[in-house]
Amino acid sequence: MVTIVMRTYERPVLLARAIASVQNQSFSDWELIIVNNGGDPSGVEAVVSVARTTTGTSKITVLHLPERVGMEEASNQGLRATSSEYFAIHDDDDSWRPTFLETAVRTFTEHHDAAAVLSGVTRVHETFKGGKVWPVMHENFPLDDSRLTYERLIGGNTFPPIAALFRRSVLDAVGYFDSSLPVLGDWEFNLRAVREGGLVFFPERLANYHTRTPESDRAAGNSITVGEDLHLRVKKELQARWDSEMEPNGKTKGAFSRQVEVEVDAAETRLQAEIAEAQRAQSQRSTVRRIAGAVRDPKRAIRAAVHQVRVLVKRR
Repeated sequence: MVTIVMRTYERPVLLARAIASVQNQSFSDWELIIVNNGGDPSGVEAVVSVARTTTGTSKITVLHLPERVGMEEASNQGLRATSSEYFAIHDDDDSWRPTFLETAVRTFTEHHDAAAVLSGVTRVHETFKGGKVWPVMHENFPLDDSRLTYERLIGGNTFPPIAALFRRSVLDAVGYFDSSLPVLGDWEFNLRAVREGGLVFFPERLANYHTRTPESDRAAGNSITVGEDLHLRVKKELQARWDSEMEPNGKTKGAFSRQVEVEVDAAETRLQAEIAEAQRAQSQRSTVRRIAGAVRDPKRAIRAAVHQVRVLVKRR
């Protein structure tokens, strides 16, 4: 029922984790297509060999590409090698909670016209060095219904691939991923898909979007973080391409994209300012409470100060 395409290149440790997140799904009617994008076949085969000891061999297929191609072409080759009712693009450094597929497929049965369904996302900040990976912190990724409309997506992509399960028929209606794009192929595809049937959101955070910290080995980095300049350049190129396409609102698609991009950036700046102001206000309230407590109980305030001095001395 579900095809999962997982592109990989020379990241066996992360690949093993990604495969495990698929194997741990409570929903079992899936096929995993691992597209080795020009990397050493032996490393991928070693990881898959271990995985197959717990999953039937018919469920995991490996496509070894003789040379490296773009991410979108790798996805397309994986999709064309399969047939299924639904599909997902599962990056080799991300992961799902065990009930992701079960919940996503059930949501499709309740929304027959949806092009895709998406779960809430947790962003996991992690460090990868010397073949080892460990989490540093996690936070809620900002995703809700308001970010899944065409009018919002046109300003910039709002979700990572790991969050989405697509209906296979969308490919017949809007085509495959644009292989000419080195990055942002998912954004361009999402803009076509959302107009085909809409995107349905369920709030359970069942997808984990993993990103590496700056001190991580560069080879383990995310394309969006280690290739930020490339993303900006390709975004401008797409917007220029869209300047010849008219929207129902009377603007070109490119102009509409730039307009929403500016509006979103301004809204994000305001939000960050509001958060910073709330944090300052909270800090001020805490200071006032400490002063009031010291006035009411001077001895307690002195004990607290002495304790803090001792802590500082021990640290030295």
